Amino acid sequence: MAFADEAIIKRRVEAEQRKRESNIDLTKEQILYGEAYNFVPKQFFDDRLEFVVPREFSPMPEEMAAEKYLTAQKPQVILSNRDHAIDITLNQLEDSLKLEQIPQCLQKLKNTIRDVYPATLFYDAELIDTDDATIAYMDFKSFSLSGPIYNVMFVSRISGRPLIGTFNCSFEHWEQWKPVVLEMLKTIRELEERP
Repeated sequence: MAFADEAIIKRRVEAEQRKRESNIDLTKEQILYGEAYNFVPKQFFDDRLEFVVPREFSPMPEEMAAEKYLTAQKPQVILSNRDHAIDITLNQLEDSLKLEQIPQCLQKLKNTIRDVYPATLFYDAELIDTDDATIAYMDFKSFSLSGPIYNVMFVSRISGRPLIGTFNCSFEHWEQWKPVVLEMLKTIRELEERP
């Protein structure tokens, strides 16, 4: 009997999640865990990439980025909310990448994360095709000294080169952020190069 109750609850939660996901409209203000966010298109990488992100996010100060991203190669773009608890990062790599290689690139990243951080818990991995881009993403739970972190990592391409990005927030906030982040990914588009 307990298993039947759990299955019913799980189906209700999944139905609510799908309903929320289908109602995300980034042209309207989103209230996420008591904070209001307004989404606007921004350009990155010499105006070659357009991506809709929260207007309230701003570039993370260099000293904070150096503390939070300890690797020698910190992300080229780090946008953060006002208390620096939620980040969006973007990197464009030098290698070339064909459209059909995007899922394999994401799989390589997953394998690397799994090898370096074996406690990581992986969830979904999917491919999103829009009129403007092909994006592969995965989401996962990682662990830090301040507690568990919810992550969405994605791969696309700009000018034939890999675009790798992440979104991360406290794990307790994943449920409201995930559908919003997936809608944001659908806004990625490469802009025409200016002559």
